[in-house]
Parts: sequence; C-alpha cells; structure tokens
Amino acid sequence: MKKILVFIVTALALCACQPSLEQNRWESDTYHALSALIADPQNKGSYAVFDCDYTTVVNDISHSLITYMIENLRFATAPEHMFLAGLPEVDVPLEGIGMTAREMGETLAREYAELKTEWKDSLYQDFRARFVAFQDAIGDYYDYGTLCLWEPSIAVGFSPEELQALGRESLSYWLSQGRSWLEEWKSPDGRFSGTVRKGLILTTEMKDLYRKLAQAGITPYVCSASPEWLVELLCCDKAFGLGLPAERVYGLRFIDREDGTWGYDETYPQPYKEGKVACINKFIAPLHGQRGPVLVAGDSNGDVAMLTAYPEMKVGLIIDWNRTGEIAALAARHDGRYFSQKFELN
Repeated sequence: MKKILVFIVTALALCACQPSLEQNRWESDTYHALSALIADPQNKGSYAVFDCDYTTVVNDISHSLITYMIENLRFATAPEHMFLAGLPEVDVPLEGIGMTAREMGETLAREYAELKTEWKDSLYQDFRARFVAFQDAIGDYYDYGTLCLWEPSIAVGFSPEELQALGRESLSYWLSQGRSWLEEWKSPDGRFSGTVRKGLILTTEMKDLYRKLAQAGITPYVCSASPEWLVELLCCDKAFGLGLPAERVYGLRFIDREDGTWGYDETYPQPYKEGKVACINKFIAPLHGQRGPVLVAGDSNGDVAMLTAYPEMKVGLIIDWNRTGEIAALAARHDGRYFSQKFELN
C-alpha cells in the first residue's frame, strides 16, 4: 500500500510539473496538436520560430507605428528624404493614384509642413488619406523588399534614442486599446482613400503558448519582416507579456547611408520570404545541432518558405486571416502537420 501511495504522489508531482497549454479559444485540433508537441519529452532542447505581425501579435507593428506617426504628426524634419527614402525610382506614375512617387512624396512633405504650422481638418484628412493611398500604391508597384525598406525609412531623421522612444509610445498606446478595428480614411475630395487597422493585441493564447513552450524546453524565436529594433521592443519588454531575450529576435537590419537615408545591411540575410529560412539556417539552427524547428508559426505568403522548408517540423501553425495564395493552400491541408487558427475580433 505504501509503495502505491508513493507511486501516486510521484505521478501527481510529475503531472504538476508538466506544462499544460490552456485551451482558451484554440480550435480543437490545433489545441491538441500544440498540446502533444509540448507534452512530448523528445522535443526538449528543440525550438520554435514565430512570425511577428498578425501571428505573434494581432496587427502589424510597423503599420501601427506609421499610423501613430500620422495621427500625431510625429515625422522627423528630413524634407530632402521625407516619404521617398528607400524607393529606387520615383518618376514613374503609380497605378491607381495618377501621380509619380516623387509628386506624392513632395506633396505629403508640403502638407506635413503646413500642418505643423497651422492645423486644418481638411488638410489633415487629405494628408492621411493620401499617405495610405501612397503606401498601397508602393506595395502594388514595387517588389516586397522595396516595401519592407520604405515603410521603416519614413522614420529617417530620428536619432536612435528618439526612434526607440517613439516605437515604445506607439506599442504602448495601441496595446492599451485592448482591441483591433478597421478605419477608412478618405480625402475630402474623394480622390484618395485607404483602410487602416488600428490597435494591437497580444492574445492570451499566444502569450500562453510562448510560455508553455519555454517551460517544456522548446525555445521560442521570432523571425520577422518588421524592423528588428521595433520587434525587440514588443517581444523583449516583459511589460508587454513575452519577455524574450534580444538574441532570440530577428528582424530587418539597416545601415545609415552617406546621404542620410537607410539601406539594408547586406551582410545579414533580411528575414522576409526566403530570407526567413536563410536567417534560421545561419543563426538559429547552429544553436540546435543544425536541426530545423519543430514548430513554425506564420500567417501570410511571406511565411510559406519557412513553413515548408523543414522536414523536422511537427506543427505548422497558420494564423488564418482569410488570405489567398500559397498560405491558403497550407491552411486548408489538414494533413496532420499543418493546423490553422482563426481569432474572432471585436
């Protein structure tokens, strides 16, 4: 009898020590797959790789920073580069807006200077609608790598300390809203318009998943196409709920050019699309015996490369935002390896 009691107590103690994922809003099959991954002792010492925007956090932290800068008129004084830095050619008409990038950039700079001198509601409405229309047109005309460089380049002119402060302000403000929602911005004359998503959410489910993976000996990393300094602000500050060390965060890295603009650091594999795989292979896999991750989490076609590159991967977690293309095909597989998850937002 005494031996049976000792066995029961020992078993209970072991169960208490085993991390258990909270189900919350996880879909059933996704929850069971993640729970099995965490419970399997063979995965101890392995690692997981997460995308940041729309995966780790609801919404895009770079876009949220841009929205914050627009709404608070918080751009640096760098008129010779403002709104055009990072674009390789600026004198070609952009489809849908009937202006060249140079014309749009110079108009935005002029409107911004006027608004800083004298506030006018109609001018501000034109400025913000023109800005998001310009952003959409850049995404349609240029390649993805150019867009990934242009978006953070609108912060040219800030010192590193000013940029850190601005990024923290943006993250703190949008996370404090407790929700995410869409807004349509239109110019008074109806010529320009665009949709912005506001608010940031670090869901209970995602924070719990990061925590339980670490407790099970599965090291979480973040590999993102947002600027590395901004991803670190979100993922490494314990106040925001993840508390990762900076060495586990990989994002876009830049260098200062002689003309005062930013360029990509060519010595570093920039983690967008196939660059995410290159980043994992160069920096993360060598820390884990050259093995691939057991869990990869993403949401878009930019994550497909890392979601399909590793035979060691046991769970491909796709945060489903009803996107089209290759990521939609992966989300629809349901083959015991890929699992999708929708989050309902108010």
